[in-house]
Amino acid sequence: MLETVDQTQRLTGRAVREILGHLGVSAATYYRWIDRAQTGALADRAGPPRRPALPPTPTEVDAVCRFALRHPTMGYKRLTWLMIDEDVAYLRAHHVYRLLVEADLLARRPRGAQGLTRPAAPTRPDQVWHIDLMYLYVRPRWYYLVDILDGYSRFLVHWSLNRTLGAETVTLTLQQALDALAPRRPETPVLIHDHGAQFRSTEWRRFVIGAGLIDVKTRIAHPESNGRLERLHRTHREEGIGGEEVRDYYQAVDAMTRWERYYNYRRPHSALGYMPPIEYYRGDPQARWEDRRRKLADAVTARRAYWRRSGHGRQDLSQN
Repeated sequence: MLETVDQTQRLTGRAVREILGHLGVSAATYYRWIDRAQTGALADRAGPPRRPALPPTPTEVDAVCRFALRHPTMGYKRLTWLMIDEDVAYLRAHHVYRLLVEADLLARRPRGAQGLTRPAAPTRPDQVWHIDLMYLYVRPRWYYLVDILDGYSRFLVHWSLNRTLGAETVTLTLQQALDALAPRRPETPVLIHDHGAQFRSTEWRRFVIGAGLIDVKTRIAHPESNGRLERLHRTHREEGIGGEEVRDYYQAVDAMTRWERYYNYRRPHSALGYMPPIEYYRGDPQARWEDRRRKLADAVTARRAYWRRSGHGRQDLSQN
């Protein structure tokens, strides 16, 4: 590349930056190459040759396609780990991606705005709870969903669907969450919330002081400070109750109960290595990782045996 730029400049007389623009190479990268060339550090590094991976078996292809059809909005990485955990198919993410592309089953979502700086992440369950409200329309009126989310595990600790939006709605929901935590409560969670009217009220302040809690207000006009709950509310609308047809309050509560169960105990979360929140909240994520590795290794052995029996002629292939 350096020689190409040098020859082009000599033959055309054009500026280096103009040549780099045509080549799609940034000036910073080009001059970094020059510095490395002067120190002898620009030599190409040849890696070890990689053998092609064993292709999925027809049974695995069929299982992946059927599973993807049942989860049309789920991304391929989340599908990959959910299929491993639910013993549907044991494939790597790049295999699942290729299969979904070929079958035109790849879920595509519009990209959202880039996130801003967030507070330091908690290091254990029940250290930090995020609390916020979400408007939810249930015919013929609006209701108010109060969510309490564990900041470490993304586990939905507690929620309530309410007809009113007063401070007592929030404090009652929080009290119920604390009561459920009490038998195993090693410490009092720090509460993260925005500057909503409920959190500025006398009712809220009295509750916080009386319960010996610490609450932290997020920055004004900076919703990403409470980004975990903002993301949860988006997930509610895209995958959960927002997509259900509910006609009254009781149907909405039933739908939210089903969704909460799925979200906490089955839905793979990208921030948790595509494990459901319960694994980080009350489970053993390391044990789940080891189980996944074992399933993938066993699947490679079974796939190799399949292709040998089929006479495919790929007995020497390995899978990464």
